[in-house]
Amino acid sequence: MIRRINKVAVLGSGVMGSGIACHFANIGLEVLLIDIVPRELNDKEKKEGLAISDKVVRNRIVNDALAASLKSKPSPIYNKSFAKRIATGNFDDDLAKIKDYDWVIEVVVERLDIKQSVFENVEKYRKKGTLITTNTSGISIESMLEGRSEDFQKHFCGTHFFNPPRYLQLFEIIPSTKTDPKVISFLGEYAAKFLGKTPVHAKDTPAFIANRVGTFSIMELFNNVKNLGLTIPEIDKLTGPIIGRAKSATFRTADIVGLDTLIHVADNIREMTNDEAADLFKIPDYLQKMLDNKWLGSKTKQGFFKKVVEDGKKKFLSLDFNTMEYVETAKPKFSVFEKTKGVDDLRKRLKILIEDKGKAGEFYRASFYSLFWFASNRIPEISDDIYKVDDGLNAGFGWKLGPFQTWDAVGVENTVKAMEEAGKKAADWVYGSRYDFYACS
Repeated sequence: MIRRINKVAVLGSGVMGSGIACHFANIGLEVLLIDIVPRELNDKEKKEGLAISDKVVRNRIVNDALAASLKSKPSPIYNKSFAKRIATGNFDDDLAKIKDYDWVIEVVVERLDIKQSVFENVEKYRKKGTLITTNTSGISIESMLEGRSEDFQKHFCGTHFFNPPRYLQLFEIIPSTKTDPKVISFLGEYAAKFLGKTPVHAKDTPAFIANRVGTFSIMELFNNVKNLGLTIPEIDKLTGPIIGRAKSATFRTADIVGLDTLIHVADNIREMTNDEAADLFKIPDYLQKMLDNKWLGSKTKQGFFKKVVEDGKKKFLSLDFNTMEYVETAKPKFSVFEKTKGVDDLRKRLKILIEDKGKAGEFYRASFYSLFWFASNRIPEISDDIYKVDDGLNAGFGWKLGPFQTWDAVGVENTVKAMEEAGKKAADWVYGSRYDFYACS
């Protein structure tokens, strides 16, 4: 059959749900965005004499969420007029409308029981052959199938967008054992052709590919940061564009994402896995104190960084891990950067950085060895193919070189012995790889 997508229903209007709805509106589709009915009136509604039965009240949650999304920066919508393509509603009054939609995407709260309840109701109204996918970031796809019909199961899988959906390219596709292979093939082609995404097929494992490896990279650093003798601005300088990563690097990215969100993902991974790196997903004391103090990042005006105004001038302070005070630090400087000036080839630059004899080199060797160790041990758990791991980090976290591409760049054969000495022995399969993952070492 020839499958066409003209109308998409998005169930759940939070940050991700509204962002996904906007991105489908961006490409010209009709979108239905729905959420729950409020349990009680707010003060404004009480003052206006409204009742829960009034439509404006019943759609308040979804309308407020969409309005907030449309005001956010960077904008989730190409043109403000495109928002007219999004109709809003609620689960009680409007779920039956999905019978006319080609693809239903669930983006509700990350609780299995709630998702199962939503799918039970979806099954009452969807037409046969309708695509049903979940945007879960970590709940098992297989666990959501209980009680569902054969046709539902054939057309169901995970389709994990990254936030913000308009801008991040990764589109993880996670099949269950019951998913029709034609559905997986179609979604990959559709994402690449119409959504402008990089489709990556992932196994149904905790946090899938990008979050599993990307969160490890962050949490490993968080747990070892006090031993490094480096400031937050220094680490962000070392983990940004100089190694082909985002300008926001590590700590600024954490502030943007929100520490509570990041820790939620890390907690889920720790609870659902039992691998060699489990301890590195634990929350260090200083991070717990930040959570307790509500220093969650940009949304609370302070996290690892804090903007202040002194004598009419803006200053960006960073957290001192020893005193837990915000301080002004000197501009980061590393002598190795003199050697990398004018070296535009990222692979060549990485070799210079990891061979440095100073603090920068020590940092890169420690962080890269840990990354290589962890990534190698995830094959074949999260993917049978190393390129999928690299694609996931490239598209989801904005890395120009994924873990295995980076390893090739600095030399696999040159590092495996050093990794052993550092207590980060690579997985056994690496030793039979001839030390040349992409034929570019």
